[in-house]
Amino acid sequence: MNDDTRQQIADLLRAGHSDLAIHRHTGAARATVARYRKQLGLPGYLTTADSPSCRHGHPFPQNRGWNEKGHLICLECRRRIDSARYQPTPRQAKESGPRQRHWEPVQPDPIAIERAIAGNPPERLTPRERHAAIRQLDRRQYSAAAIAERVQCSPRTVHRARSRGVVA
Repeated sequence: MNDDTRQQIADLLRAGHSDLAIHRHTGAARATVARYRKQLGLPGYLTTADSPSCRHGHPFPQNRGWNEKGHLICLECRRRIDSARYQPTPRQAKESGPRQRHWEPVQPDPIAIERAIAGNPPERLTPRERHAAIRQLDRRQYSAAAIAERVQCSPRTVHRARSRGVVA
């Protein structure tokens, strides 16, 4: 590392930038930036009382606060951390209504199921498609060996599906 990079890291540290921001800007390892911060006597994660801004650049007099341990913190940074980590309590979740689903369960392909029932399954059946075909063949009173032959799986898979209650 050349002297210009070292000076640039020191200037950015004195300006209150985070180790991660300096790492991204200069390309120096985060451990190296932390070592320079320690050599300069600057705090790692907390800001000093006379700083004009926090290490992320938020104006400090307007956002000054103290955490539960009495350390000086930036309220804007704290709000961002808390909003990223926010998990509603069970009571809050109950009051706000049911949680929204972020995904839809995959529906089995009815054509693949029909082909499996006819004894000509596609090369790869999903587990849901396989269990749906097993369920329908079991309703038709096929034996485990006959179902396994049609769906092209092992008889153990059929027995396992039956024991799990998948088959109605």
